[in-house]
Amino acid sequence: MQGQWRPDFARNLADGWMADGTVEPHDERSTVRAAGSMDTTIDDLSRFAAALVRGELLAPRALTEMTAPHLPITTRSQFPTLQDELPPEQRRKDLAAGLGVVVFDGPQGRGFFKGGHNDSTGNTLVCLPRGRRCVLLLANDVRAEPAFPHLVRFVLGEAGVPWSWEYGDRAFWDGR
Repeated sequence: MQGQWRPDFARNLADGWMADGTVEPHDERSTVRAAGSMDTTIDDLSRFAAALVRGELLAPRALTEMTAPHLPITTRSQFPTLQDELPPEQRRKDLAAGLGVVVFDGPQGRGFFKGGHNDSTGNTLVCLPRGRRCVLLLANDVRAEPAFPHLVRFVLGEAGVPWSWEYGDRAFWDGR
């Protein structure tokens, strides 16, 4: 089944705001892509995240496999793509790719996150399975991203989220 834009979505959507303060109209994507094509509500996605971290959507073994460190992350940051790999001694041993999520080890145990953005929106989901706690942030203004590390830390405490890898050299991240 191929997903497509539905006109009934139009009454409940948000346009995005670019870094320079201009509005970016919502993109009514006509085809589904693996990254960046999902329209959702914070209510729907938060219910999904809560059920996931409580173990209600996947069998325990499937959740363990999803959040296991399957592939070492060998770059300094997520973007730009296709950057050179770091020498083994400079790679983060607390950071790896899971199945659809990035897995990290922090002071509260293993966690996972998934984030994304474009020129006018930003989002992040951070979960700590040991305490069955998640934080989900969806913003229709890319200028909200500098608040993400602070908001996640406020809600979860210091979790060890690898903000420097997620955002690279951008000046706003605060922490690891």
